[in-house]
Amino acid sequence: MDKIFLFFENFLETLWTWILPSCFKLIVIIFIAFFLRYFLDITTYKFVKRTSNSKRAETLRQIITSTGQLVIIGITIMMILHELGFDIRPIIASAGILGVAFSLGAQHLMKDVINGFFILLEDQFSIGDTVKIGDIVGTVDKMNLRTTTIKDKIGDVHIIPNSQINQVTVFSK
Repeated sequence: MDKIFLFFENFLETLWTWILPSCFKLIVIIFIAFFLRYFLDITTYKFVKRTSNSKRAETLRQIITSTGQLVIIGITIMMILHELGFDIRPIIASAGILGVAFSLGAQHLMKDVINGFFILLEDQFSIGDTVKIGDIVGTVDKMNLRTTTIKDKIGDVHIIPNSQINQVTVFSK
């Protein structure tokens, strides 16, 4: 009988000192992550509502929201793993090394994305504008962070990586 009583006493002590505080901390971490995600959605929505160019603002909102959500989810996962007792230092070091390897392998992709971000941020041209990029003259059909799609007078569609856009002439502004 003493062994059973001792077992339950140890079990309750372990539950009280380790599991319950950890569960409470995990709930708080998840609650803060959901709050930050909600706050990010609200602030970007208000940003879109205040701006006059809704296409540009909506594109920027999507970029900021998706990037922010990735950061929030990554930090939340690291905090949960740390709370569960995992050593996250090797994961962080591996992510740093993987980031360097990825950046070296994806330089053109990153140039496209950065140039596309600045095209949208500076509102250089928008969907529906008539532009000349290099030797191509036409109407901007689609835009994203990586490419710009132009349809010329004949109906041919030209997809131009944003890193190759050096000079733009906008005829419709």
